[in-house]
Amino acid sequence: FTRLRGADPNLGVEMASTGEVACFGEDQHEAFLKAMLSTAFKLPTKNYSIMISIATDEKRFEFSESLLALVKMNKYKLYATPGTAQYYKDRHNVEMIVVQKPGDENDDGQGTALYEIKGGKIDLVINISDGTIRKDEITSGYLIRRASVDFGTSLVTNVKCAIELVQCLERGMDKPNAFVPRHIDEYYAIPSIGWTLK
Repeated sequence: FTRLRGADPNLGVEMASTGEVACFGEDQHEAFLKAMLSTAFKLPTKNYSIMISIATDEKRFEFSESLLALVKMNKYKLYATPGTAQYYKDRHNVEMIVVQKPGDENDDGQGTALYEIKGGKIDLVINISDGTIRKDEITSGYLIRRASVDFGTSLVTNVKCAIELVQCLERGMDKPNAFVPRHIDEYYAIPSIGWTLK
């Protein structure tokens, strides 16, 4: 997306499946994280900061357990857009740093999402716009996603991927040397369901 100026980095089903990456791992979490890292995705280990902007209560509810896991880890600085921050404050008493959603691409003053992203203060943006039809949500979500790509901030736009990523972080997979290089035969030796090699 860095080469496609102005393109929305929120992939639809067809494009997401076109760019699939497969990786071997000891378990699903290791394979998932290796696949993410193979796409130049960076873990939130520079500033330990994550910005969360989720457009609908349905997706906020789905991500709730993961948000609580991030809070429990007590190592990430959590930012959120107003609606997302209010949702988690009301339902889980979680305080987050509130950043304002952008109205346009020049809306990057102090206290805005774009200001934090452009300033390199955010390591990871979780921006879930699924399910919204509100124009302001679509526009501000697009601007946040576009700034993330343009300024080299890791971006997750799918709630299932965001949940899986948090599970990986919970397991300490963000540490250096979290993965041990293995020969492919070692993966074939791991018991699996559904297929065997003879």
